[in-house]
Amino acid sequence: MSMVSLLGVPSIPLVGQGNDLAALICRHAAENGPSITENDVVVVAQKIVSKAEGRLIELRNVVPSARARELAELTRKDPRLVEVVLSETDHVLRAREGVLIVEHRLGSV
Repeated sequence: MSMVSLLGVPSIPLVGQGNDLAALICRHAAENGPSITENDVVVVAQKIVSKAEGRLIELRNVVPSARARELAELTRKDPRLVEVVLSETDHVLRAREGVLIVEHRLGSV
């Protein structure tokens, strides 16, 4: 019989640049439950990975390009945010009010 359970790992502290996510998750799971066992699948949000990689950007320091300003006007998004998205993007697939769909430089959409 197969079973799927979704359980959060409690008490994980704020993650900072250089933190070892695997060690952090395993330690807190062992100390606070649920324990991680063989064949378990651990899912980690991209945000916590970005924090551990130090990939944080202060928007106040971003200078938007002409393309970013153009797309920001079309999508009604912050031009600085659009510039950050474009810096990680190979192709803009769709842009309209409230929507900006891009292909990441690694291929994901």
